[in-house]
Amino acid sequence: MQSASKARKNVRLSRTVLKVVLLLALLSFITWQLISQDWSKMNAFHLKHPVYLICALVLVVANQGCEWFKWKRVARSLTSDPKLIRNAFFSGIGTGFMTPNGWGNFMGRMVYFRKRDRLYIVFSSFISNVSQVLPTVFFGAIACLYTDRLNIGIGGSVLLIGTVILLAFFFGEYLIPERKTRNRTLRKLQWMKRRMRGLRLPLFLWSNLRFIIFSAQYVFLFMAFGYTDYWFLTIHVWLIFLLTSFVPSLWSGKLLIRETAAIFAFKGSMVAIPDVVLVSLLIWVLNIILPAIVSSFVWIPVSKNKQQVNVVD
Repeated sequence: MQSASKARKNVRLSRTVLKVVLLLALLSFITWQLISQDWSKMNAFHLKHPVYLICALVLVVANQGCEWFKWKRVARSLTSDPKLIRNAFFSGIGTGFMTPNGWGNFMGRMVYFRKRDRLYIVFSSFISNVSQVLPTVFFGAIACLYTDRLNIGIGGSVLLIGTVILLAFFFGEYLIPERKTRNRTLRKLQWMKRRMRGLRLPLFLWSNLRFIIFSAQYVFLFMAFGYTDYWFLTIHVWLIFLLTSFVPSLWSGKLLIRETAAIFAFKGSMVAIPDVVLVSLLIWVLNIILPAIVSSFVWIPVSKNKQQVNVVD
């Protein structure tokens, strides 16, 4: 027991050291890039088109709205109480903020429902998160064809990976046999397969719409500070999303990771590096910090008996 406890402590210590080292490395890289830039070319502190900044802010609602409809589609087999669904959604935003890549949103949602529903919430949240990766991969592959930052071979590899994920997303359930079995794990998987039938396509469509909205937000922020080549900006924003989608984030919102990827994507282009860093930070504030602040006003339910009254079988 003591050796197991010691091993866990060593793992936690190793993770902490890794976080610190990575944080310092990214900070050093970004600082070096900022110091080496010609700040006279910086546009970010000269807001030229405020209307685009307002559009980016308004799209925060649309962005979270897509995630809301995804969760609502998942939750309709759990309860018919709109308040319970809403509170679970905001609670999921809160726990997602505190977990790498935001994939821990299921933890905040589970506390509002019965123990027997937790497996479904975990699986459906995982499927929902995977559905968000798919447009990132496919639009990222398109970006590889129009940028010199990555070669076409990488774009082809990304497209192949995306195709594999897409096939697994839509047809992976067919690998679970339908025959009757005494195996408890297999029976749970069969039950989950029946319950999640018809869920994947709506999640996929909402995820694509959310990706487009997210891309538009990023581009609007650049345009607010005077950049006008919409297609150039869009392609490189897709490239940023691709570069960060498969990088494990040790803290919420890929802070510094997205900024580093953005520097790589726009380095040597018409976009000044200081502008790139500031816009990336603004995206983080708009889409991560603001929703997390709103979600903080949702209370965790204190009575399981009260929450189970509204849950349907």
